Amino acid sequence: MSLNDENIKLIFGLKLKQFRTVKKLSLTEFAEKSGLSISYLNEIEKGKKYPKTEKISTLAAALDVPYDKLVSIKMDKQLAPVGDILNSRLLEEIPLDLFGLDKSKLVAMIANAPLKVTAFISTISQVANTYNLTQENFYFAMLRSYQEMNENYFEELEKAAEKFRNEYNLPSSGVITSEILRNILLASFGYRVEENDLSDYPELTHIRSVYIEEAKKILVNARMAENQKAFLYAKEIGYQFLQISGERALMTPWPRATSFDHVLNNSRASYFAGALLISPEVLVKQLTDFFASEKWNGEKLLGILSSYNSSPEMFIIRLVNVIPKYFGLNGMFFLRYDYSRAENETTLKKQLHLSRTQNLENVSLLREHCKLWAETTIFSTIGEDRQAHCQRFSTEDGTQSFVVIALSRAMKRNPDASLAVMIGFEENSSFQKKVAFAKDASIETSIMAQDERKLRSEAEFLQIQAAMRRLMENEKQATVGELT
Repeated sequence: MSLNDENIKLIFGLKLKQFRTVKKLSLTEFAEKSGLSISYLNEIEKGKKYPKTEKISTLAAALDVPYDKLVSIKMDKQLAPVGDILNSRLLEEIPLDLFGLDKSKLVAMIANAPLKVTAFISTISQVANTYNLTQENFYFAMLRSYQEMNENYFEELEKAAEKFRNEYNLPSSGVITSEILRNILLASFGYRVEENDLSDYPELTHIRSVYIEEAKKILVNARMAENQKAFLYAKEIGYQFLQISGERALMTPWPRATSFDHVLNNSRASYFAGALLISPEVLVKQLTDFFASEKWNGEKLLGILSSYNSSPEMFIIRLVNVIPKYFGLNGMFFLRYDYSRAENETTLKKQLHLSRTQNLENVSLLREHCKLWAETTIFSTIGEDRQAHCQRFSTEDGTQSFVVIALSRAMKRNPDASLAVMIGFEENSSFQKKVAFAKDASIETSIMAQDERKLRSEAEFLQIQAAMRRLMENEKQATVGELT
């Protein structure tokens, strides 16, 4: 087993506490017997300090335990799962600080429930193998959990975007052009920008941008749509204005994510870009009017989209940021499906679920039926223009239903490809009160028939994600409780 100094401290602290507990000594009694302070012993047991040789000898004598047994990193059956999880580097991959967690407390909690934890780790391993859950996928799974725990709304990034708009006299409504943002990058942040259609490099035509860090230069594919350029420049401004340090994406789209910092930093810069291009101040007024319509009106939604320099995907993601905060509609989700005409294949590319109380099998079922809706209806009628769609999905027993809105378009640089981005609402009492067209009988309803074999493995995976999130939240609450 290869362990770093921090993990060795954790193991020593856990073993010390285990031996003390076996001897039925309170921390006060142990302090009196060893001649060491309660606070110092507490720090050792939490894995925050590692005592010097002479003090280890004192501790071993007080516990009547051989010195070598106390300092050995070999653990008995009860603590073996702790060694497994530390050796797997799982806790190094999870950004515990971001979730407000203390690693030593989390390890202690694991040590107190070894059999359950062993089963939990084993299940994660099996599911990871089944789904080819690579390290990169794990980073994105963590990011989704982080976004879901915060209901995908980040006040500090909203305020930063508002501050930037005020400092540079940018409008809170209407279109902010890529040229304006490009000029700010040049004049205020010392960037060099080169737009090139990459016609001499056909193998690079799918690349949108390349950032050359040493020269503070960004190479931009001139074939991109205006809204894509605006988002790209706004995101670069986000990296600079937010003073984001650490790893970042040097190319879009990414070849691969190399760390969680890489994924998180891109997410923060992207959120800033969306908040900069679509201010909540005006969007909330537009959505209030849209929700007041008694009939589903796709053209009105497309009209709101066209009032911004935004792609359908960025617009829909922005709705997921704003609606829960300003309208109190919970239980929302976001999906993106890509369609390849050549392969006649529809693929789920992105997803985000803000509810932690929905039936997980229903979530899996809904996703499958949204994909079927995209395949049979949305992509079969798609053209060059943006389209808006609305559909209701209901479980067979009628206990749960969802209203799903989709925006679709063909991909301009690939005529054989299309995409559909969806935002969904659980039809609860709050939705019925705040969205007038919820009662629109003309919205087609699809009954979600279950295919148990197809959904079982995915539901298991969702259960593990939910369990990991609950583990983090419970530990965070316990930490707060101790401090208060």
